[in-house]
Amino acid sequence: MNRWLLRFDVRAAKEQYVGRQWDAKARAGYLLRPDIEWPLSVDRRVWPSVFYAEIDKRPDWESYATIEVDPAIDGGAYWLELERMRAYYDVHRAVAPGGVFVGVELLSEKEADGDTILYMEADGIQCGRLLEQTVPERPPEGSTLLGYDVAGAAGISGLANTEYSEEEVRDLAPVWSNRLNSFGLLDTVEDAVAFRQVCDERVPEHAPFWIYALWRLPVPE
Repeated sequence: MNRWLLRFDVRAAKEQYVGRQWDAKARAGYLLRPDIEWPLSVDRRVWPSVFYAEIDKRPDWESYATIEVDPAIDGGAYWLELERMRAYYDVHRAVAPGGVFVGVELLSEKEADGDTILYMEADGIQCGRLLEQTVPERPPEGSTLLGYDVAGAAGISGLANTEYSEEEVRDLAPVWSNRLNSFGLLDTVEDAVAFRQVCDERVPEHAPFWIYALWRLPVPE
């Protein structure tokens, strides 16, 4: 399995959003384990970033992001440089206290063609995923693996942001709920591979799905 670190981010602290976003209805419709206290994800709709670009805001989204960034940073792929992100957050931390530093890593059996992974969408259109250079190239020493998520190329999580029907919950929860950790993420790559197939079949409009490792980064002394 090949791995590429895609970007860094600072995600909202639990107390900043969970009580409002994850009510009983949302948990029943989007989680196979509704009892999870703090669902985490690479998907910013599930676990909000503290950063936002005004150009990307949508009126139908309730945003918990409070730190505006220039959309030109890293060509819109912010953040590629960890220390640059840390410095920016430190200046603005008063409006987003307790932010959690994370790294998002892509896992795939596919090989990269230079800085691109080529793949086919469900409708047969060939696409490519650009692999941009991060600094550092790997999660820094002391990082903690929170778990594996399964999401589409646009970042929509198949674990926690594609609504389950009652029938799907009945079928999937007995099989998958005990494979999810306390954050609602998968603990093994093998389970992520298997759930990726579930997502490709269940939500073909967002296929193909990809496997991501979500890392919590250490806080410097």
